[in-house]
Amino acid sequence: MRPAEGPRIQRTELLNGLRVVSAERASSRSVVSLLVKAGSHADPPDKAGLAYLTAQSLCFSNAKLPPQRWKDELEFLGARIEVRLDADSTVIQAEVPPSNVEAILSLLSRLIVSPVYIQDGIAQIKIDLHSSQRDEPQAVAQLHLREMVFGRTVCARPERGSPQSIQSLSIGDIESFHQSHYLPNNSALIVIGGPPMPRIGNLVREKFGSWIKGRLQPAELSSVPVLPKAQVRIVDEGKLASDASILLGHAAPVRQSPDFFPLTLANIILSRLGKASRLEQAFSKLGIPHQTLGSDLEFRQTCGWFRVSAQVPTTAVAAAFAGMLDSIEGLKASPPSEGELSQAKSVLLSNYTSSLESATGLANQLVAVELFDLARDFLSSGSSFSLERRLSRQCQDWRGFHRNRRHGVA
Repeated sequence: MRPAEGPRIQRTELLNGLRVVSAERASSRSVVSLLVKAGSHADPPDKAGLAYLTAQSLCFSNAKLPPQRWKDELEFLGARIEVRLDADSTVIQAEVPPSNVEAILSLLSRLIVSPVYIQDGIAQIKIDLHSSQRDEPQAVAQLHLREMVFGRTVCARPERGSPQSIQSLSIGDIESFHQSHYLPNNSALIVIGGPPMPRIGNLVREKFGSWIKGRLQPAELSSVPVLPKAQVRIVDEGKLASDASILLGHAAPVRQSPDFFPLTLANIILSRLGKASRLEQAFSKLGIPHQTLGSDLEFRQTCGWFRVSAQVPTTAVAAAFAGMLDSIEGLKASPPSEGELSQAKSVLLSNYTSSLESATGLANQLVAVELFDLARDFLSSGSSFSLERRLSRQCQDWRGFHRNRRHGVA
């Protein structure tokens, strides 16, 4: 079967520095993603959660589109809006019928270019955030692991801040963050589907051409502290519970690392092959019951990390901890079998292909290309066949990879 070709992609840049990326897609839904290259890592030291509050206020506390009118317009346009924030970026993503792409571009420009914030709306966002931040065991464990891995750097702070830090933020803080980071030359607009590509370029110039470029803030270089030895922290909340949450982890390389694909495959082998994964096999061999078991690998510009997590009965904590460590160390000490590597590559290729088949998946891939400054032909020449060749090339010397890059566990 002939491999699917990558999508046809067009890029342009406005005079104000805004990058515009569009891709043709015959679909009942189009996706428009506005990427701003500023996330929680851009929060000032004493204002954790400011990037999150700014993004929420732009969409849900903006006099340019009051809450009820916002709701009515989205319903009229048949649109769905999602606001995502991580350490490196803020993404406002809209999904609409192709006929309403021009209308959603107008809506986004009203929100982003010159916002006018509503005090009562910001207060409500703070209340909603406070009520959503519950002390669930997994969330508490994540916070402790961040602190252990990243020390007292910005990477250790929760992306949404804390109820205390959010409460102290003002409209002036939000306006200052917006003026510093919501700049066209710090942003990219990705449009999947809708009008023909030349028409999209003209629409974006019309809607966002008045957005004034500014001086970019220098990125704060955040070095991850080197742990002198493995650390263990036990958190006892004084509550009677039948289950315990266990997290292990360490910092991960940047997204542009040449180890991106080998490490991604290693994580798939560790936890994404179902019953054949190393973690599942270890727990099965030791007879450890578990509610959840898995691992995550997040590559970022900064603050990336690797986590292995499990929820087990309190009586099985010691055995589970040993099983998790054995799985990680075993993967580092002995290279995967040809069968494991073949399965992992199939999973990765399947996920990649699936992401290109939907407008949302393609938009998210292009957001990553722009955010991490990946090769511009990463997708346009990136058929599943070329990705398979890349995987084979980068994973030929698995033994050398493990010999040269042995990461510690915190």
